[in-house]
Amino acid sequence: MNNRNLIALDIAKNTFQVCRVSKSGKTQSNKPVSRNQLKELLVSSKPSLFAFEACGSSHYWGRFAESHGHTIRMLPPKAVKAFRQGHKTDETDAQAIAIAAQHEAIKSCALMNIEQHTLQSFESSRRYVGKQCRGLANHIRALTYEYGLTIPKGNSALLKAIPEILEDAENGFPHSLRVILHSLHEQLKVQQRLLKEIEKEKAHQIKTIEPCQRLAALEGVGPVGSAMLYSCIGKGEMFKNGRQAATYPGVTPKQHSSGGKTIIVGIDKKGGNKELRAVLYQGALSVISRLPEEPTTAKQRWLIQLVQRVGVKRACIALANKTVRTAWAMLSSGEAYNP
Repeated sequence: MNNRNLIALDIAKNTFQVCRVSKSGKTQSNKPVSRNQLKELLVSSKPSLFAFEACGSSHYWGRFAESHGHTIRMLPPKAVKAFRQGHKTDETDAQAIAIAAQHEAIKSCALMNIEQHTLQSFESSRRYVGKQCRGLANHIRALTYEYGLTIPKGNSALLKAIPEILEDAENGFPHSLRVILHSLHEQLKVQQRLLKEIEKEKAHQIKTIEPCQRLAALEGVGPVGSAMLYSCIGKGEMFKNGRQAATYPGVTPKQHSSGGKTIIVGIDKKGGNKELRAVLYQGALSVISRLPEEPTTAKQRWLIQLVQRVGVKRACIALANKTVRTAWAMLSSGEAYNP
């Protein structure tokens, strides 16, 4: 049992459910509070164990509580769900968080600092705007294709073709739709400018963060990969070793053990951090596709032998696994990459 008080928080937008548990494990209160009341509670309370689920704004509240002397424990929602009793209410959710926080076997989520959180926000915004650009471009192509007008591949070809379609009055495209097509074209240009601006600001932010510069020296890790590795691993304090860190993006094989028999299967394609795993896989694929015929380093020799033995795809996963382990060692020790 913890030798300190426990504050379990069920995070919401305006009304928060706070369950307070004494050192002896007795529930002292479980009531809703407002945002300002929650801040006053964290400021006035003596240092306690502050537990909550990993969700929207959880990193903000974790940093706020940590700045006032509390110990943070951010729990995976999937682990908390098993401890909820009865119907799903704010009260039962807060009680479940309080119970789960007292189990040491449940692994906590890492709390991001401002730098890590900013990089994550840049990446999520880049993916969101990029998805909008692709969707809007596909919609424009499909709209013109319905009237027999095809557009070559590529963004530059699309931006060049739309004004030509609008100026040609004899191409069969309905005049009533030309205003809509013009508006879609302008919207696409705005979205593409926004995407470039996000990428530019993110690149500038990465240059100011020293760990990202060290991580960029890894094989197959560029600005996007270094930013995602740093935002996910941080200083590596949430993982005991590189093997544990490699399980976070899901580049380690799954294990099924029963009756003393251990069965190792492939990676969990639905688990882990899919975005980070995809970036690492693409980086590993670029490295393997450019391997020289005569290796000059031990890692190149290992990769060539691995590709011959298990194939390209498994070799990519193995290299991604090694990349995460090396990144953890670099971030936890503060050292630069030594090929």
